[in-house]
Amino acid sequence: MTVIELPGRPHRPKAKRSLIPWIFVAGMGVVIVVNGILIYVALHSWTGIVTAKPYERGIEYNKVLEAQAQQDALGWTFDADIEPAAISSGTGGGSVLTVRIASRDGAPMDDMALTGRLVRPIDMLPDVPLTFTPAGNGRYTASVTLPKHGQWDLKLKAEKGADWYHLTRRLFVK
Repeated sequence: MTVIELPGRPHRPKAKRSLIPWIFVAGMGVVIVVNGILIYVALHSWTGIVTAKPYERGIEYNKVLEAQAQQDALGWTFDADIEPAAISSGTGGGSVLTVRIASRDGAPMDDMALTGRLVRPIDMLPDVPLTFTPAGNGRYTASVTLPKHGQWDLKLKAEKGADWYHLTRRLFVK
């Protein structure tokens, strides 16, 4: 086949279709899909809220600081640890939580009323209530069976007469 050139018009080869616009469209499609996945995960995962009424709690923060100052004035010291129960104790593989309480001068504090619970800080597991029994010499024990090993927060209230102390302590259960 012979190409005839018309006068005044140079010969141009047939134009190829460019892929650049399609690459741009595909790139935008990838961005939209990834953003959609991130939005879905953000809406269907943990909200990050750890208290039911954060605004009200923030307003009452000065009361929290005042209560902490009252606790610090008592000078009570706490030591808490959790260890696996002995097989012979009959607790069925549970653990024993031991809390030691001492006064400002280091003397063991007996005759205290303790209430508490263990809270899982990273899961939505139900709290595990604790029932403490005095073990003498400022020690109090509670038998507990936990659904998971790992980190737990001990939330404890110790009372003696009109004085009280709130304690939160992170424990690691093996």
